[in-house]
Amino acid sequence: MREKRRTAQPIMVADPRPTKAYVGIGSNIGNSRSHSVEAIRLIIEDKRVKLLAVSSLYLTSPVSGVAQNDFINCVISIAWDGLPHELLAFLQGIEERMGRERTIRHGPRIIDLDILLFGDLILSDPELKIPHQELHRRRFAVVPCLEIDPGLVHPVYDKPLRSFLAIIGEKQKVKNLGRVSIDALASENHPTSAWDLWE
Repeated sequence: MREKRRTAQPIMVADPRPTKAYVGIGSNIGNSRSHSVEAIRLIIEDKRVKLLAVSSLYLTSPVSGVAQNDFINCVISIAWDGLPHELLAFLQGIEERMGRERTIRHGPRIIDLDILLFGDLILSDPELKIPHQELHRRRFAVVPCLEIDPGLVHPVYDKPLRSFLAIIGEKQKVKNLGRVSIDALASENHPTSAWDLWE
């Protein structure tokens, strides 16, 4: 499949409008379901974030060669009021706050937060690549993205995201475990009444 040749331009100023971003969430250490829900809660408590949708939780098989437990994965879509590198720094801060240790590449992790899509932006620099460079190869990312928005298009290849499922195949296990309840995400600073766009 041929990739469109488009050079990402440096982003100098923030768009005055929030950008719709898709964030992948994964965990396979400890209570992975609780870690995933806690990560969502920490993300949406930030004033720069408006929650748009949350996929189901999925039990998924690891895709690396490192022996480890299955993952719990999900995807959220948010409106982000800021630059993509600011979102990256924000998510990495949550990972550190939750105790992530980067000791084994592609190894087990208590929490993993990835920017999968950021509007239709195509960006490639040493710190950040958007769309996520492995998005179209990972069933555990594509399936929850499509649950949220079946019409998503991959900005680099300019093809429907669902078209990659046939290429990926069924080898990667992705089992739907059900939705996260609104009450599980509620907090004193972020009551359930805040989700006017919740599905």
